[in-house]
Amino acid sequence: MSLSKKAIFVCSLACAGLHVMSGIKAGIAQTPTANFAAPAIVSPKDFVGTWNWMYQDKRFATMILNLKDNQLGGTVTNEWMSMNEQGRITGAERRPGSSVITKASVENGKLSIVEKTTEEELNWTMTLTSSTTAELRIAGAEAPANAEPIRLEKVWSEPPVDK
Repeated sequence: MSLSKKAIFVCSLACAGLHVMSGIKAGIAQTPTANFAAPAIVSPKDFVGTWNWMYQDKRFATMILNLKDNQLGGTVTNEWMSMNEQGRITGAERRPGSSVITKASVENGKLSIVEKTTEEELNWTMTLTSSTTAELRIAGAEAPANAEPIRLEKVWSEPPVDK
């Protein structure tokens, strides 16, 4: 049994289409995803705004960072967090009141923050992951090396940030 010229042409066309589609899919799979890392040069102004601290997609604290006389400062609403031995956050909730940010400085693209609560001084390191998101980590000698970062979402800035 032999194939007609039309059948051979249709089979060849289908085969060619399959090869083209395979090549396109392979190209798509090899295309790198967009990188939303913070810019190489970060200024204090990039951190200014209202940041929500998130746990399980819910806000449990709010940090307001402002810039006055080229110096960062602000406040953080009181919060409580628990962490397991692996450094994973297992609980977080807001508490009444707020604390003052007594020191904040940008170095090597990260913001070092000192928060003064009624009981202690807490050290944090904030790293921008986009213009509206960041990660906050416990810093200082008492910080667990494997601590999971807190996800931050910027909800306000002056001037407004494009999302």
